[in-house]
Amino acid sequence: MKKLLPVLLIMLMLTGCNFPGQEDYSQDPVVQTRVSLILTQGAQTQAAKELDETQVVFADQTQTPPAGLQEVLTPAAGEADSTTATLQPEPSPTDTPAPTQAPSTDPWGGQATFIEDFEVGDYWHFESAQLYSMASNGQLEFTSKGTPWWSSYYTTKPEVQNGYFETTFKMPNCRELDRFGLVIRWSRGSDFYYMGVTCDGKWGFTLYTLGNETIDILPYQASDALNPVGETNQIGILANEDAFEFYINRQKVGSATHSAVSAPGNFGFLSMSSGTQNFRTLIDKLLYWSR
Repeated sequence: MKKLLPVLLIMLMLTGCNFPGQEDYSQDPVVQTRVSLILTQGAQTQAAKELDETQVVFADQTQTPPAGLQEVLTPAAGEADSTTATLQPEPSPTDTPAPTQAPSTDPWGGQATFIEDFEVGDYWHFESAQLYSMASNGQLEFTSKGTPWWSSYYTTKPEVQNGYFETTFKMPNCRELDRFGLVIRWSRGSDFYYMGVTCDGKWGFTLYTLGNETIDILPYQASDALNPVGETNQIGILANEDAFEFYINRQKVGSATHSAVSAPGNFGFLSMSSGTQNFRTLIDKLLYWSR
């Protein structure tokens, strides 16, 4: 199965038209830099770089600490294998037909439409003052360096609206309100959603707005389905128009109805440190099933 190149989203403070890192984007004619948001903590930048059929986007935003955080691709389809139909004899009256297995009704049933296992990860590599992202040996290390309440998000094509989205990960060194999330429906110039897990062992569903706010649609709450945050966990979102179902380790833990973000968008990850230095999330897989 082919995989489309990812779209990288990261938050940077405005210091000029260039970006930190190994490459000098100032000489690249397709780089576009503009002030995209003015916030209480300063102006922000956003730039885009076209790479064949993939867009790499650098965009940085900060946010003030939440006031009392409430408790509250299309990978190109591979060519189908050719098969040869074989006529089978009709069963005699004494033959017993084999039982027919009902198709799975699980959101993750059947072959995933998109599979990212981070075996080849050049386009997941990035480092700035706020985020370190590196894929190797079948794992993505996604590290917030510790700027408090700084959200970094990283998404990939295709742009989709509905389906089942899932990621497998662990957070080995986090604490309290540090947060990792599975992002859906990100599109330039719009809000997006994510299902988050905090390091005090809770999960919730959040709207991230262009006004740089995080609004918890479902209150962050404990669940018996969630393993200790230092262990491997799996979170999933089944999205169907304005209806959402949420899964932890493939157990349904909640649902919600919300219509603020209805357009298709990219999907991926979000990390926010509440002050922990080098808050790491180790991600094993990112999967999507069209539904």
